[in-house]
Amino acid sequence: MRDHFDTLAWLAGCGAWVVSTLFTFAAISIFSLNPLWLVLTLPVPSIVVAGLYAYRLKSLPKLARQLGNLNKDERQKAFKQLMAMGKHAADVFLQVLTAPRKKEEIADWDGVAASILAVEGLGRLREKRAVPVLLRLLKTSEGEICGTVIWALGEIGDDSVVPELLPLLGSESLNGITVDALRKLGAGDLVELYKGAMSGDRTAIEAIKKHPYRKAFIAGFIRALWSREDIFVIPKAAWALSELWAIEAIPSLRAQISRWLPTEIRQACKQALDKLEMISRLPRAVSPSEIDTSTLPRPAYATEFPTENLPSPARMDELNLLETDDG
Repeated sequence: MRDHFDTLAWLAGCGAWVVSTLFTFAAISIFSLNPLWLVLTLPVPSIVVAGLYAYRLKSLPKLARQLGNLNKDERQKAFKQLMAMGKHAADVFLQVLTAPRKKEEIADWDGVAASILAVEGLGRLREKRAVPVLLRLLKTSEGEICGTVIWALGEIGDDSVVPELLPLLGSESLNGITVDALRKLGAGDLVELYKGAMSGDRTAIEAIKKHPYRKAFIAGFIRALWSREDIFVIPKAAWALSELWAIEAIPSLRAQISRWLPTEIRQACKQALDKLEMISRLPRAVSPSEIDTSTLPRPAYATEFPTENLPSPARMDELNLLETDDG
């Protein structure tokens, strides 16, 4: 609900505009008014959206609302006051991240700027409670917010986020800050594995094949396929994916072949695609969970064995008689 507030607010605004337009049109028809009265309905969507934003932001503390002020100086002033509060400011920053992340001048609110400052504050405070919130924010945001989130995760120091950051090594805009964050988290060796695989090092490929984060590495190589500025990383990523037998990369490789790219790059993608498609057609090992055991014979129960033909155990009086006879 939080991530879709902007869309819902504007849908409500548009709905209000439609209703107000219909009522105005009806009034014009009934009372023979000038059709120019319809102009009065034009600001209705903005008024409704501003009202919804104001209602939503009303629950935020004063400093939190000031953190999203349209005036940059006011935002910085609020940020300094919050940082002076120390750990107590973490709750305020977390509240800010529940507010709409959009710039709305009518409501005097810049959600993007507020979110960036809140994330920065949580990173400086090294607030571990923020990790799940930041990971969700990383998946639903883009641009400067994502870069700040990655930096904050590196500052917080929770190494459980490493598999979430590894795929971002393949991002053109976020690669540098992701490398720094992973090294702060003690995962510099994984950065070197990624770089080694991209440079054609088969030792790195073999290490990634056996690594528990193999899927995260593959996600990074797939992301690298979509590079637009440095397109010459595409054949390197395609080679790494083919050597890792990453059949999940087949759709992305097909898409690269249809892109407007130099011939040698498309040929490299085609070569990797051919190899992976061949691998995808090989029969795979059957998982034990997929074996139908309902038709197999079951073990017999002890009560099902016929016992009438079995020798009976000897009685004590018979044993004593045998001992007497021997004597």
